[in-house]
Amino acid sequence: MQAVADDVFYSIYQYLGFGLIFAVICMIALPEVEHKGLKKCLIHQWHKLRTDKITRYKFAFFTILFMVLSRTLICRSIWQCPWENIIGEWGVFASDGTLNTEGMLNVLLFVPLAYFGVLGFFQQDGLDKEILFNIVKTSFGFSCLIEICQLFLRVGTFQLSDIFQNTLGGFIGIAVWAMQQKIMKRGRKNMNTTLLIMAAGIGSRFGTGIKQLEPVDASNHIIMDYSIHDAIEAGFNHVVFIIRKDIEKEFKEVIGDRIASICKSHNVTVDYAFQDINDIPGELPAGRTKPWGTGQAVLAAKNVIDTPFIVINADDYYGKEGFKAVHEYLVNGGESCMAGFVLKNTLSDNGGVTRGICKMDENGNLTEVVETKNIVKTADGAEADGVVVDVNSLVSMNMWGLTPEFLDVLEEGFKEFFEKEVPGNPLKAEYLIPIFIGELLEQGKMSVKVLKTNDTWYGMTYHEDVAAVKDSFKKMLEKGVYKTDLFSDL
Repeated sequence: MQAVADDVFYSIYQYLGFGLIFAVICMIALPEVEHKGLKKCLIHQWHKLRTDKITRYKFAFFTILFMVLSRTLICRSIWQCPWENIIGEWGVFASDGTLNTEGMLNVLLFVPLAYFGVLGFFQQDGLDKEILFNIVKTSFGFSCLIEICQLFLRVGTFQLSDIFQNTLGGFIGIAVWAMQQKIMKRGRKNMNTTLLIMAAGIGSRFGTGIKQLEPVDASNHIIMDYSIHDAIEAGFNHVVFIIRKDIEKEFKEVIGDRIASICKSHNVTVDYAFQDINDIPGELPAGRTKPWGTGQAVLAAKNVIDTPFIVINADDYYGKEGFKAVHEYLVNGGESCMAGFVLKNTLSDNGGVTRGICKMDENGNLTEVVETKNIVKTADGAEADGVVVDVNSLVSMNMWGLTPEFLDVLEEGFKEFFEKEVPGNPLKAEYLIPIFIGELLEQGKMSVKVLKTNDTWYGMTYHEDVAAVKDSFKKMLEKGVYKTDLFSDL
């Protein structure tokens, strides 16, 4: 075993430096890198290495790939391979009784190659037989290619046993990944995740006319009830309401205590966070009465969140699919994501709306959110101020999946916002989550996966929307999407 260990460490020592250089070149050459110029490419990929684990997996894969090629082809001497060696050694021990260290190394080389290959270039949402088969098949094909090159280029040693050993290594690498997936799946059943509801905008007087409190069914459920139901169904087990201190008593009487009782019966905990206009890294500007925005609202919950979380608006209906997709992404180790709604599923029949249209790279990562105002339905689709808009575009409806670590970044951003933005517009400047995330994306400091949802979004942008929204919930109840006793199916 000492010989095997020496061989492995020698291979790492000899080829690691070249492997790292090769990996950097490959990462720059990836089609997803849109930045022009070597310096910008390097900066962009460096930030992605720090913030995106998929990028780190790809980097590890390319490093190991070059080390394998170096070991088998690039750094080998040209010589004539004796034909009697073609069969090679297939067992743990060689024909002379010694340990087959070369065979073991052939296996070990392909274990991390296959492991990081599946992590970097395939979906990580569970065990998939097709993925397992494709990786083993790729390991076999890649090994055959190496052996053929060795045969015709007269470098290294062409041996059939190498193909078997390399393929076995690829299979072991996949087996390690599969075992990891099973262990993670068990852990996900007990993983805590939080639903963060931004409800500080609810009126100071509870009563008729406040859209967040408008009943949408015959049982007097409000949209927030449906969001909480869908979140619990998806697996979220902690609910945090972000409200103002001055409405705490009334909020609990009308909504909070009822929801807390329901949540308790389903082993879901409830907490409150309070958005305060004075909770700022500086002095309150004279005459300021406007809240500081969604960024500050989320920061208000920092002390009650220590798990991955989803952020939603209190008065928006998002559908089940978005909650499930975001929860699955977060519990699988994803760091940042957003639910991408199809534009045509978010438009109003009663007037223009503002939507953040998402731009993405080929891997489904968000690159930019373009705020587009006054989007209206037309006979052929939609347009904004006379310009045709693709109704199949994905848009952001402020449904973000984030981690506790993001809150530290958000807090630093709030300090910078207060230093740079507030002095120029002290009475109206707002610290908004979409804008801040857009800035991080532009700087290459954050990676956000866009998770498409085909559910229809409902909101009460106009008073005329109320009847249509109620009718939509009536139809969902009739179809059995929800039960009349809303939480009875959890």
